[in-house]
Amino acid sequence: MITIKDIAKKAGVSYATVSRALNNKTDVNEATKKRIVKLAAQMGYRPNVIAQSLVTQKTNNIALIVPDVSNPFFAELSRAVSEAALEAGYLLTICNTGWDAEQEHEMLEHMQSMQVSGIIIKPSVFYEPKTFDLIKLPLVVFWHPYENETDFIEMDHSAGGKIATEHLIERGYQRIAYIGGEATSPANQLRILAYQQALQEHNMKVNQDLISFGGFDLQSGYDRIQKMLTQSPIKPDAVFCGNDYLALGVLQYLHENNIRVPEEFGVIGYDDIYFSSLPMIQLTTIAQPRKKMGEESVKLILEQIQQLENKQEFEEQSKVERKPARILLKPELKIRATT
Repeated sequence: MITIKDIAKKAGVSYATVSRALNNKTDVNEATKKRIVKLAAQMGYRPNVIAQSLVTQKTNNIALIVPDVSNPFFAELSRAVSEAALEAGYLLTICNTGWDAEQEHEMLEHMQSMQVSGIIIKPSVFYEPKTFDLIKLPLVVFWHPYENETDFIEMDHSAGGKIATEHLIERGYQRIAYIGGEATSPANQLRILAYQQALQEHNMKVNQDLISFGGFDLQSGYDRIQKMLTQSPIKPDAVFCGNDYLALGVLQYLHENNIRVPEEFGVIGYDDIYFSSLPMIQLTTIAQPRKKMGEESVKLILEQIQQLENKQEFEEQSKVERKPARILLKPELKIRATT
């Protein structure tokens, strides 16, 4: 097994110089650093990650905590974060909370005790903002803005809700329903408000019988559109769904009941998960830029990690109030066969 001492002997430099070069320290001449890194690769050097973490208290491991890894949206987001992390030299540990706030809290504590380098999290709907004040690691939060020093990346849910609703209006639908997730979800609240405002701006009535909150799964979409079309005094002729899973449930019910899409009924989803563009589905949807979300989250985490590693710089900056990063990403309309 090749060691740092072997590389130092071959390169004709000290053990400390090799160590600093391989850890990309700035106090090593750039030409020397490149020569050592190239030599280490040629000799087949593999660092002992466990030993390094014991010495440096750094694991080169980032934790990603999401509500549901079985949901294609979060699976695709996890992949985007993983690719960005690997490119930066970090491994990714993915944790699934099952939309359980208590389990989410336990995972945050567990990841902190494991001394991961940083945590990226999409909180559960029933989140507790104070939880994040207890985290003493670099932290990036998806979706939910907090009144603290947490960096967060948010989608423009208001824009997404407006785009989706106006697209259905432009297509000529008159009785547009909204089927979303939990009513307490901040993202859901922004979308429903945009939906209502878009209807009002086009002199269309907001009917509470055509608004439904609940789960985000396929069966929930199926059950809720069935209820609207069989029990509601006003029958919708289009629906804006809070995610693509809900939209697929709606499409299944419409297909089983011989309701033609888009001629008799329009459907628009949200997320643009991979199977929404399959030939047999072709779902019109609002796309969220998962790759960009992954890249930006890792970028923010690395900035925080770098700040912590450079203690002198951190101490100087800590004297000034640090403004948390606030990144707002824009959604995009994907027009397909369901509208």
